[in-house]
Amino acid sequence: MKRTLAVLAVTLLTALAAPRLVAQNAAAPAADNGKPQLWLYWHTGLASDQNLTKSIAMVQRMKKAGYTGIAYLDNQFHRINAWDAHYETNLQKFRQACTENGMDLVATVLPLGYANDIMIADPNLADAIPLENAPFVVKDGKLVPDDDVKLINGTFEQNDGNKLTGWSIDKPGVACFVDTQVTYQGKPSVRMEDIQKNGEFDHARAWQPLKVKPFRAYHLSVAVKTENYKAGDVRLMALGSTDGKEHSGHPLNLPTFNDVKSTQDWTIYHKTFNTQDCDNVAIYVGDWGGRTGKIWFADVKMEPVGLSNIVRRGGAPFKATLADGTTVLAEGKDLPKMVDPMLGNAGHPGGYQWHEGPVLQIPAGSSLKEGDKVLLSYATTHVMEYNDQVPICMAEPKTYELIDKIVAHTQQYLKPDYWFMEHDETRLQGWDKSCTDTGKTPGGILADNIGKCTAIIHKYAPQAKGIYVWSDLFDPFHNAGYKGEYFAMCKGINPWDKSWEGLPKEVGLINWNAGKPQSIEFFSKEGHPQVLSNVSPQSIARILQTSGKDPGVKGAIYVTWSDDFGPNVEKYAEAVLAWYKQQGK
Repeated sequence: MKRTLAVLAVTLLTALAAPRLVAQNAAAPAADNGKPQLWLYWHTGLASDQNLTKSIAMVQRMKKAGYTGIAYLDNQFHRINAWDAHYETNLQKFRQACTENGMDLVATVLPLGYANDIMIADPNLADAIPLENAPFVVKDGKLVPDDDVKLINGTFEQNDGNKLTGWSIDKPGVACFVDTQVTYQGKPSVRMEDIQKNGEFDHARAWQPLKVKPFRAYHLSVAVKTENYKAGDVRLMALGSTDGKEHSGHPLNLPTFNDVKSTQDWTIYHKTFNTQDCDNVAIYVGDWGGRTGKIWFADVKMEPVGLSNIVRRGGAPFKATLADGTTVLAEGKDLPKMVDPMLGNAGHPGGYQWHEGPVLQIPAGSSLKEGDKVLLSYATTHVMEYNDQVPICMAEPKTYELIDKIVAHTQQYLKPDYWFMEHDETRLQGWDKSCTDTGKTPGGILADNIGKCTAIIHKYAPQAKGIYVWSDLFDPFHNAGYKGEYFAMCKGINPWDKSWEGLPKEVGLINWNAGKPQSIEFFSKEGHPQVLSNVSPQSIARILQTSGKDPGVKGAIYVTWSDDFGPNVEKYAEAVLAWYKQQGK
């Protein structure tokens, strides 16, 4: 599911048939009447009176179209320190409007894979990957990175025709060209053009192999320019391996740029990566699946991350020694405080975008002297996808303190009829000490987490009619069985395997993989109610014809990642209700 701040539209038909696992001493849940429900998913911020007015108008529109409930997501749910009396009053007004119009209210909560808003309360809960003995040196009274891994010819100045010192390129002189006319800061670029026609299997790339040490972290950047360009998958990628073979290994970062325009002037893009357990990397720039037009790459840089986005908590320990590895250095005495003041506040509250790390001034009276070599072991978090996505550590106990507060606040002011947990697309997990101390894979950590989150909801909302969660991280035919690059920063080749084993039977799946009958059959056999999803009235009609009669299916869900609802609010409802009418429901 692609997350944006755009309004999302979702329709959902659901009725829980499976038995509920109720927390100890909790009251029995409210009875569901068993009739198909039709929901719409609405994403807005009710701190604004204007948005409140629009939301109430949407509830009234939904009633006319035959909806029975609204699945409501508000980023401020998760910014627990930003709740004020005005916001709480607006939540209550929205709750009242739902009740008056006969709408079930579904609270959409806990986006743990996109946890930026949750972590405003504690940025150090960000999941992280450790660095081991990263080299630093005292220079001009400051502690600075001293890593000897360097890119060769990142400016492309060393070239011979369409050949580049240090780099390999696909189909030189046909798809890829060294361009000395279109330059960046007076230095050459690499131009790739008409890739679909001229490229190597419709992609074009420049790459450079490097020897590295395991568990070191780097920042990459590149300048990109386009002209009438129809892109495929534009990337700045680190491919890691232990054998050093060309194009072997697996990605170490989420490499895609999602916002390259058809025509744009030079724009700088950033990525970070940790080498994990690899001793070889290859740095790539290019486009996989490009079509027509021209794209230029220039000024490729690679540097140690320093202390940018360093995470400090018990599950992300810090250690500093001299180069001998045994003489321990102390913060506040030999070293300054080793923190990043911009962690979780880069660009905006909840932001983890790339930024320069803090200046590490050696304190007066330190035992360190000019030229001393230092080894630092610590952990950093990394932006995943969509420019600023960062997940929370699901193995860290303090995470559950925040989840508890979010659920308690939401129940107090909204009193939801249903709960919808947004566990999806968690792209980093399993490496830090909080995770490794569990002895579990990311799938095992998620299995624990979903049970704990369900229990917290029961604690505060024992009368809720039902609890749902996105299916993708629990589906062995989807992301729970995925072994590719979109979980490149998770530990393990198939990180979310067996996650479904922790799902309480009562928890329903909103099936994002609804086009695959085997996915629907799997959850049905496991005893979970589920609703089917797709992006258009026509698609959901076809899916219902194929799989709607499965005993595990309780309805359908409509998701659009556009903020333009248009006539599909009514058309989707018509398509789904027509199908149910054919079934005599």
